Amino acid sequence: MMSFTPAKTKTTFTSYVDGPKAVNGCESGSAEDVKAKLLEGEIEVARAYAQLFAPATKMTDDGGVPGVLVVTNYKLSFIPNESKEMYPAYQENMFVGRNDVTLSNIDHIYQITEKKKKRITSQQKISSKIEAIHIICKNFRFLKFSFKGTSKEQGRIIASSLLQFAFHTRHDLSFAYRYKDSYYRTMKSTVTMFNNKSDWSRELIRCGATEWKVVSTDQTVQKSKLLPAHFVIPKCVAIDEYLKKAESFYDSRIAFWVYSYDNASLVRMAELQPDQENMIENTTLESIRKCDPRKKSLEIINLGERLPSIHDVQRGYIKFRELCTPDTPRHFLLQDAKFYSLLEKSCWLLYVSLCLKCAKEAAESLRDGTTVVLRENNARDMCCVISSLVQIILDPYFRTIDGFQSLVQKEWVALEHPFAFRLGHVIIPEVENESPLLLLFLDCVWQLLQQYPEEFEFSQTYLTTIWDSAFIPIFDTFQFNSERERIQAATCKESKLVLRPIWDWNEQFSETDKLFFTNPFYTKKQDGCRRSVALPANAILLPGFPKKPMRFTMNPNELNQSSIPKDQYLNPRCGVADLEIWQQCYYRWIPILEIKNGGFPQIELFQRLLLRNISKLQRAIETGDYDELPDELTTPTNSPVKQQMMPATNSFFPFSTNVCDATQLTDILTHSNELLMEGSIMDRLSIAQLPD
Repeated sequence: MMSFTPAKTKTTFTSYVDGPKAVNGCESGSAEDVKAKLLEGEIEVARAYAQLFAPATKMTDDGGVPGVLVVTNYKLSFIPNESKEMYPAYQENMFVGRNDVTLSNIDHIYQITEKKKKRITSQQKISSKIEAIHIICKNFRFLKFSFKGTSKEQGRIIASSLLQFAFHTRHDLSFAYRYKDSYYRTMKSTVTMFNNKSDWSRELIRCGATEWKVVSTDQTVQKSKLLPAHFVIPKCVAIDEYLKKAESFYDSRIAFWVYSYDNASLVRMAELQPDQENMIENTTLESIRKCDPRKKSLEIINLGERLPSIHDVQRGYIKFRELCTPDTPRHFLLQDAKFYSLLEKSCWLLYVSLCLKCAKEAAESLRDGTTVVLRENNARDMCCVISSLVQIILDPYFRTIDGFQSLVQKEWVALEHPFAFRLGHVIIPEVENESPLLLLFLDCVWQLLQQYPEEFEFSQTYLTTIWDSAFIPIFDTFQFNSERERIQAATCKESKLVLRPIWDWNEQFSETDKLFFTNPFYTKKQDGCRRSVALPANAILLPGFPKKPMRFTMNPNELNQSSIPKDQYLNPRCGVADLEIWQQCYYRWIPILEIKNGGFPQIELFQRLLLRNISKLQRAIETGDYDELPDELTTPTNSPVKQQMMPATNSFFPFSTNVCDATQLTDILTHSNELLMEGSIMDRLSIAQLPD
């Protein structure tokens, strides 16, 4: 295991702020007196005085926020000298403070010396006279720290510590192996993890896929090291024969079933390795065709020909991120003057458009009864994106919070997207493995959410939070390349890792913060049948009354029937002109772009206010107690009594500081969520029949 030796810092400090400043509320001017909040296993390695500057602002002697910058083996934390009031209207993560960034989130570090900006890496020599550092994070956050007025070595100490601890070349160097706090599951059992055979079997039953079977492999056997722990193959083939053929494909990713829509199936398959006979692939495709009772021809979509490569996505991501992280006012104005041309050159929205188009075409083929095979080099990158989008377009279950989390578990975790490489958790020198395909997918889902807000149970805040959480190493969901690596980490005697799924949101957020995950515009579809009245066990059935089924039994005829509705699919617009920029995720760290007391969050909050009022009115009618009704429901519009105003939020809410009544905001969130959990208040037909 690596050792953590705190860097020695000089105690001399030259103040660059007019007048004495208190350090974290204390009059003591010593940086060593400031206490950083540390988790179990977290060790401080360096600290220095610094000034924090907002992005797109000029660094001046008195324009920053003075404080202490602390580097640990888990995060970079800035502790301001004067702690401001912590407004509740802001998302609070229990593992990452407002002025913290995890080391896993740091992507690029730049040193500023004599007004020259230069990116630094662990292979380069660091200047001993660093005046400032700029830090670009993977979630588009941009941090600027000035060391002007401090001792010459302060900047170098911070920079060298970040380079040493932020860019791991082995996964076991991650802080996750140091954090040994016990985990007690509070996550709902309604999220399917797809880490056992029964989960896949239930999905087959749900989809009515009777011509497929689940295969489980021994992850301790060398021969199975490239295969997922559980996967689905055609029922008509022998398992040993199928696994033998798998060795001819990249990463042994022979065709795996992931979804069925009526008799049509969605299949992921890798490409054949060089010098392998095409006959192997042809026989595999024929076995897939036999799974369709009508034996229709397959539609094979070669993703490598239709979509950008992982390297294209990475280059587009870097260009787009540069557009969202200006470092000076001049840089911001130059970019703003030619924003659309720079946006077009980044190709980011083009890649989102291509993914949506491909997924829409595949979904249409499935609706037409044609089995679709998604073919990619290793079937672990773009296959995850397109396969997930297809199922979201077709299946309303995957548009719920539980369904979406189950979908990510199935398509990304269980079928082993290489998160450690693609998200840069493990850096291999001179090998370009990074590519934020997870962000590309989340952006595609966000576009669907904008076009169909009433179809999704979750909000854009939920999607943004998933992207942020991908860089908290404490949670294992987005940390590994394969299930085999996860199992090894959890069973290793020397450095046993405590597994924590990201979906257990109670670990990170309070109940109030979790309320932001729900979408107030969501319209829950009602069941097509009436709820039956429960009968006692000794009840005598009248003639003609249907016989009560035995408990824990299933009608054999239902096994062949899919429970997926066929009239709730989406038909998204996929052109670049139809897409928008996900401002909450990409712009939230640029304060000058935020709309004060406005933007979409204010519209969303008004919808929540309406839902709260309806909820309270329903409760008052049921109980006969009208004393707790809000003023706007009991005070006439022409009354001289002043009505309570709705809380004002900014456009990047809840990721920016909002000065509003936290009590009233919590009341709106809590009571509106009661209706969101129960479902739609009035269906569309009822609304259409209302009198004019």
